[in-house]
Amino acid sequence: MESIKTFSLLLLFIGLLLLASCQSAQGSTPPPGGEPSLTFTPSTEAGQELSAKQAIESTPVPADPQPTPARTRPALMAARPTPTPRPPTPDPGRARGGEVVVGALGHPDTLNPLLAESDAGRALVPLLFDSLLAFDPMSGQLTPRLAEEWRVSSDSRTITFTLHSGARWHDGQPLTADDVVFSIQAARDPAQDSLYGPTLNHVLAVDAPDNKTVIVRLDVAHCPSLAALGELPIVPQHLLENSEVNPTAFGDAPVGSGPFAFEGWTPAGELRLTRHDGYWGGAPFLDAWSYRAYDSLPELQQALENGEIDAAMLPPGHLPATADLEAAYSAYYYPAPEYEFVAFNNDHPVLRDARVRRALSLAIDREQLVQQVLHGNGELMAASLPALHWTADTALQPPPYNPDEARQLLAEAGWSDSDGDGWLDRDGERLRMPVRTNGGNRLREGLASLVASYYRAIGVDASVELVAWGALVDDIFTHDFGMLVFGWPLRAEPDQSRWWLSTQDEIGSGDNFVSFSDRRVDRLLQEAATASACESGERAEAYRQIQHALAEERPYDFLLIPYATVLTRPELRGLVAGPFAGPLTSAAKWHIAP
Repeated sequence: MESIKTFSLLLLFIGLLLLASCQSAQGSTPPPGGEPSLTFTPSTEAGQELSAKQAIESTPVPADPQPTPARTRPALMAARPTPTPRPPTPDPGRARGGEVVVGALGHPDTLNPLLAESDAGRALVPLLFDSLLAFDPMSGQLTPRLAEEWRVSSDSRTITFTLHSGARWHDGQPLTADDVVFSIQAARDPAQDSLYGPTLNHVLAVDAPDNKTVIVRLDVAHCPSLAALGELPIVPQHLLENSEVNPTAFGDAPVGSGPFAFEGWTPAGELRLTRHDGYWGGAPFLDAWSYRAYDSLPELQQALENGEIDAAMLPPGHLPATADLEAAYSAYYYPAPEYEFVAFNNDHPVLRDARVRRALSLAIDREQLVQQVLHGNGELMAASLPALHWTADTALQPPPYNPDEARQLLAEAGWSDSDGDGWLDRDGERLRMPVRTNGGNRLREGLASLVASYYRAIGVDASVELVAWGALVDDIFTHDFGMLVFGWPLRAEPDQSRWWLSTQDEIGSGDNFVSFSDRRVDRLLQEAATASACESGERAEAYRQIQHALAEERPYDFLLIPYATVLTRPELRGLVAGPFAGPLTSAAKWHIAP
């Protein structure tokens, strides 16, 4: 049963990331011309169907790259955007008041936080509901929220939360430890089919000895469960247990404990929230906050130009559409909660050689990759966590662009151009390595095409294969591929045992689709997940060693994190965002400058 849950959760994460990446890539400037080999497998998935002609016409087609030691940035921007720093706290007396309308792509599927699956639905949760803990937007560190403190036992099997005093639901009822117990149990109920359920599968028991204390017992030592419990939205027991308020109706008109309270839906489908004056964390500055959904990026940016909305949340990788728009509005850039990579199948007869994986990594000019595919609107990755994460080693750098060393490594692996035709071969067989990705996803199409061109420049016969989304998922779970351009969500909790663990045990779930196997990494994952009292220093050191091992062995060639952009009218201040906490998590601090 647990493996089925994990599989479903993984598919959903993939689907969410696919949606974000599809949106992020539309309108991207393709790399310069050339003519790689393209193949296409027709899609059978609804909404993803492309003809072979459409697939080829929509795919960026790069020329074989040349070294570019002194590049100029695209005319669209003078320099790569940098994440926006944290704003100062305003004077409450001067900043109070006003209303804001925010526009974005996507309609929320439900406002029930335990059942929300759409990007919009999940993004709106922090406005209406609290969680025990929160994540620092840029570092991913746990910070207090409803729980003013927490303790982990020395055997890392018991977690005790102490709740903040004064928290109340929007209907005036007190929020107590019983609500937390109820929320954990509801999320774990298979009948709810909540996304949070699989992340809580190590919870053995949960108790509330008093109104402010919650004690969670785990079946094994498992530090990642602390973050899973901490991010769970807390829902009201008195409205959802043994009542006539069903989860669907609650999702249409929710009662939460967050900084804003649900007021209603306008006839045009706009969600309107009002300030919760009794919010335990301090009442928001704004009087009201509204969300307006748009079906396309041009519609969203046009609404901003027309003054219909006060802020627009653009998909990852996008910049303001026009210079006038850029000049008239403030732009906030932040790393999106996703990253892109080339996955190497470690079971492949060629790619199981680490020298080949390292050579292919050295063949790519990464700075050029960010410029060509994202207009510079992104940042490079050295391993599977961003440089600002609390467990990252800032000394770790992405592989340099070094085609000569790449050729040398391939020669050491036995690949040379024995017949002088420009392609590497071994034992009479040409080194053919297609780069596969899902057709219709413009970001990944652009990455795959440019990556393949770099491989060809060192003598690898690399074509681009665009396949249907469903076919790509099937390839992943059957391990039927050589190289894939793909992406995962970025998670604040640094445990990544599901992707790297070579065996399935209590901390792994078998999603190691590249068949990576490294006993050092297995040991370090176990140590980090079971650290005594989940001590952060001990965990961080283990994860730094894991990052170094991944950077060395290259099961993935980690590429980049696209930036997301929020455009706001200039007088709107207080926005904070990062890969581990989106812009709406800071909405209580948004204010209109006097």
